[in-house]
Amino acid sequence: MSLFESIQYRVLKKEGNCEIRMYDNILLASTKTAMNRSMDSGFNNVFNYISGNNQKQEKISMTTPVVSYEEDNRLVTGFYVPSKFTKETVPKPSEQSVYIQELKESLYAVIKFRGSWTEKNYTHHDDILKDYISKSDYEITSPRFILRYQPPFIPGIFRHNEIAYQVKTKS
Repeated sequence: MSLFESIQYRVLKKEGNCEIRMYDNILLASTKTAMNRSMDSGFNNVFNYISGNNQKQEKISMTTPVVSYEEDNRLVTGFYVPSKFTKETVPKPSEQSVYIQELKESLYAVIKFRGSWTEKNYTHHDDILKDYISKSDYEITSPRFILRYQPPFIPGIFRHNEIAYQVKTKS
């Protein structure tokens, strides 16, 4: 059993390390920062939010994974909001740099992998996932999502990572 609540999903199809998953609506407490190669900036902004820097001054449980993606040449870093909250009940951020976003129910193509948070590691697994998607009956409809399940002090070989894309069936 995990120490932290994790985003729930249903696996619809699995081939090796690649899966097609269905996710329900997901709330993320997110922030936008400058891009960096390891795609790990912004963590402290959102960590402060869950530590009580919100309008209710309520501590919010840590969850997994930390979700990162690129949008408008900026890095979006988000923490999954625990399932006990709804869009209406989640504490509002106190800082303008943090916002609550909702990712609507969707299909995702996902690849699981271990290792360090390097551009080389991301690119290698991203290429495998894109090849899997192109050979299937799906097309990409979102930016690349990086999902990280362990903190940065865990050695790379023990880190569980994923890359995901929202997908739809080809017409």
